[in-house]
Amino acid sequence: MNPIKRMLSIVETGRRLTVELPWCRDFPDQFASGTKIDPSRLQFRLTFNNQIMAEGPVSNARIDIDMSGKKAGVYTLQILGNHVEDNGVREFWKQFLFIQPSLKRNPEEIDRLARAYAPIFLYSRKEQYFPVSLNDLLKSPALMESRASVAVNTVTGSEEIPIPMLDEFLRYNGHCDYLLNQSVFDLDGVFKEIHGNFRRSVVYYSYLEDQNSDRFFINYHTFYAFDPKTGIAKLLNVGPHVFDRESMTMVFKGDGTPEAMVLSGHLENQPILFLEKLKMWNTGRVRLRFPDPSNAAVRNHPIVPVAEGSHALYPTAGLYHISLLTELAGHIFRNILPSESDDDDAEMDQHQALLPPSLPSDKFTNYDLRPLRLDLLTSEPTLPPGPLFDPSVCCLAFSGYWVDVPGTQNERFPPFSRKEKDIEEWVDKAHTWDWKDLPASIVEHNKALGDYISRFVQ
Repeated sequence: MNPIKRMLSIVETGRRLTVELPWCRDFPDQFASGTKIDPSRLQFRLTFNNQIMAEGPVSNARIDIDMSGKKAGVYTLQILGNHVEDNGVREFWKQFLFIQPSLKRNPEEIDRLARAYAPIFLYSRKEQYFPVSLNDLLKSPALMESRASVAVNTVTGSEEIPIPMLDEFLRYNGHCDYLLNQSVFDLDGVFKEIHGNFRRSVVYYSYLEDQNSDRFFINYHTFYAFDPKTGIAKLLNVGPHVFDRESMTMVFKGDGTPEAMVLSGHLENQPILFLEKLKMWNTGRVRLRFPDPSNAAVRNHPIVPVAEGSHALYPTAGLYHISLLTELAGHIFRNILPSESDDDDAEMDQHQALLPPSLPSDKFTNYDLRPLRLDLLTSEPTLPPGPLFDPSVCCLAFSGYWVDVPGTQNERFPPFSRKEKDIEEWVDKAHTWDWKDLPASIVEHNKALGDYISRFVQ
């Protein structure tokens, strides 16, 4: 296999932003031949919210910027150069960078809060895929042995990236317009076979601060190797895709007490219906007050139903309708709620509830909770593996599109999705969920779920 071109290496993203251009530095002739850009005359521009924060020449294939006092969030780095044939200045590279120059809380404090409110994920009996670590998502043994490749249109032309080298490509080639072309994936192949093991599932969390108040946010992220969908969507093959990411947000007041949670199901502008049209929204996400006695929960941990197949997150267990998709979220107790589904019963199977580490159980399994550490998002690990750092998160330096979806809408992987770029708007403009709009039996069912799971918590 040919070596991966390392276009841009993110070295530091804290109080200083440091990036390097390894291919340009080490192989300037190849760089000029492949890109048609003069490697000796590169310029950079760093913008935030469309305002220029820094610009100047690229010296020795390296950019170093003082970020002290700058806001946290998604920045855009452009690299421009003179075309070797006509000498015209052109944008050669454009990449999003997530930068957190400073944080009000240290990693230990954030970890304690993340664990105190970590959700319980509730699956249907027929669910076949479970959250995997980012390392397993890209470096499972089956992937390392695969001879398949992923097509990507790059600045040097179309390239076939061997799947065993995909992790390296993502870390050093994070152009924001790159897309992993799934038309070349064999959907019945290697990624579809990575189901994840519910006995060793991994959930991640990230920490964000409101730039205009003392609020802060903790996102909980789940990653899946394959999204099979269900029903008609699965039969027509209009929805299944490799790679899947879902997340929910806990909203905290400045004193560290929670006030709400926001659950995201699907892309915006797609109407989602619950109980026919009794509940309908098209924001892609809903906001619930938390804590709230009407929510399904065990102690401080919300019970979050996961849609079978799509892995979308919903406020309560039941059947939801979206376009061609009808999906069952969580588990329905037949003796409490009437259901159109045949996937209901008075008991739950072991795989149906993934519990956070603080709720040991003699029936259900605990997931491993790990930090994304967006304050350390670089191309190479900056810390050794440990409870507060997972080196595999470096793949999230890729700011392009992991998922190739039909239609005009697409969403990026964290930390470049809207729930990281525009977290304030994300939580404040979500559809407000009101339990009073629903039959009392729904809240009764929520309580039953909490009581049932509590029976098995030590």
